[in-house]
Amino acid sequence: MIDDDYDIVIIGSGLGGLTAASLLSRKGFKILVVESRSRVGGRFSTFEYEGFKLPTGAILIPDGWVIKLLEEMGINIDNLRPITRVFYRIDGKRYEIPPDIGVPKALDIIDKLEREDAEKKKRPMKPVELSKIMRGYYKKMRGIKQEEIITVRDWLLQYTENEKVHDAFDTLCTGLMMAHSWELPISKFFLFQEMTKFYITPNGNISIAEELANVVRKNGAVWTNCSVRKIIINDGRATGVIVEKGGEQLEVKCKVVISNTGAKTTVDLAGKEHFNDEYLKNMRIKLRPSPCLLVLVASDKPLCLEGIDDGLEIIMGSRRIKTVIPISNICPELVPTGQHLFYTSAKSESTLHPMDVKYEMEQVKLDIKEFYPDFEKYGRILKMRACGIINEWPEGRTWLCYGMPLETPITNLFNVGDSCITPGLIGTPGSVESGYRVAEIAEKVL
Repeated sequence: MIDDDYDIVIIGSGLGGLTAASLLSRKGFKILVVESRSRVGGRFSTFEYEGFKLPTGAILIPDGWVIKLLEEMGINIDNLRPITRVFYRIDGKRYEIPPDIGVPKALDIIDKLEREDAEKKKRPMKPVELSKIMRGYYKKMRGIKQEEIITVRDWLLQYTENEKVHDAFDTLCTGLMMAHSWELPISKFFLFQEMTKFYITPNGNISIAEELANVVRKNGAVWTNCSVRKIIINDGRATGVIVEKGGEQLEVKCKVVISNTGAKTTVDLAGKEHFNDEYLKNMRIKLRPSPCLLVLVASDKPLCLEGIDDGLEIIMGSRRIKTVIPISNICPELVPTGQHLFYTSAKSESTLHPMDVKYEMEQVKLDIKEFYPDFEKYGRILKMRACGIINEWPEGRTWLCYGMPLETPITNLFNVGDSCITPGLIGTPGSVESGYRVAEIAEKVL
């Protein structure tokens, strides 16, 4: 038995958990954050490998909720490096397109290329129907109906069969919404809150995670290398946790428990018998973990966007890789002297089923060799990590607009993070926003 009692125990130090912890700590509550790994931050962190500082998951910091949190916590944002330029690779050519008009402009370029190709080869053109698509696009944004369950692909088929147009929409879906265009309902797609400005920190995301953890340490504690083995439930109420620390099991009493481990793991820790059928049914339906490969490519010379220190590249018509971020162009501090690094993630053909890891890795390698021909002479795959459905660290714990509620059937037990993101948000900003919401709820409870 441990002597110190806490107001709140937060299980996991991912960005959602650290957001709630830092906000509540600043309110004067005594917080304990328990993290099973040796570092804080979860999928918003950094680890060192062969002299490189590599992301554990997310690398980009979107404007909005994350910046709001850092400013409120007094964390300096002046050294964040903005990504202001976006380049689309279409039919082997690179086009710079402003982020705020990305999809419409990409479709316009596809339309022109299709017309030129049809004229050159004297063949019928496969219509893009750009004006019809955009009219339907803006009409749908103004009047989305939740009951519409046709997929993005099926909605788009009303206007065009053009494969390049379909690839453009699928690139948007897989890159930002955790699912393919043939999987994601159109009603979810049009709720997406678009992000147009991103940053990278030259110290790695762990530097931000550590600063948030330091806010908590001023009025509480952050335990790393410690695992929560059980959430204690008495008379339908969460009253503490059992923590394995230094080879011993300790009972930590508290008034509120917040879990940043995903809703499914929360149920496992508390005991399935404490949850009603309705909650378990919703969990089976709404939790749709998104498998992917996280890929980091090192090289002796720049392979992506050489000479451009504030941009990223979106590849159309690829097998797997879509968005490529040349980390070393933007933050050379994250790589050894004389080395270069780019980061990308790759979705398998289905986000509903476990991936064939070996096959998917081969597809990624083919993409890298095709789009970056200097790779074989100058580059190497530094890390390629499979994040699958059965893996505890998928790219995202559910798709856009499929999040679980923060509240559970157990009094004073809440979830936070990317298994319970509010409709329209994703990933990093969604996790932070969930931290704000759960902190407000916990404050009222206490």
